[in-house]
Amino acid sequence: MSTFALPVQTWQSDVNARYAGSLDEQEQTILTRDGVQLVCRLMTPDDAPLLVDLFRRMSPETRRRRFHYPIDIVEEDRLLEDARRLANVDNRTHGGAVVALERAADGEHIVGVARLMRPAKQPKAPEVEAAITVRDDYHGRGLGTELLRRMVLLAKRMHAKTIVAEIEADNYAAIRLFRELNLTTVSTTSHGETTMRMEVPA
Repeated sequence: MSTFALPVQTWQSDVNARYAGSLDEQEQTILTRDGVQLVCRLMTPDDAPLLVDLFRRMSPETRRRRFHYPIDIVEEDRLLEDARRLANVDNRTHGGAVVALERAADGEHIVGVARLMRPAKQPKAPEVEAAITVRDDYHGRGLGTELLRRMVLLAKRMHAKTIVAEIEADNYAAIRLFRELNLTTVSTTSHGETTMRMEVPA
């Protein structure tokens, strides 16, 4: 049996090309695999109501995967407070996020978010923690892949060196999605959680 290994130089060139340029230079739209055009941009504090809408449209399973524990009922005041906190990012220091929005007859709706957060009171920490949420009806349509690609560009914008993702060990779809970034990665699994540490390309 023969094996084939992609030369390191060629592999690195592919990675560099995928993450070339800045986030600000990217197209403002995303086309899903089935041809739906979505708006893609950085999150702003004004997006809090749209995050509430996204939460309400997520299935219990998607909520559990995102927050790592079951969430069925949340009081309205608490939901809006949490949404305001999550939307309060500057996309430079403490936190940032890339959002994808669909334009429907009743207005815009967030259908996907890729988020990066630094530890509290450490605006220059080299590590950022990653999380991604895609609305259930957009699973398997290529949105997560493109959001994560732009998330890497956001990490470069934030001058981060390492992206850290904490994922439930049986969430194989999310683990595969992060592996498809093709970044240099070290993964460890303990107590049902897989930690992926990925190097941000220069």
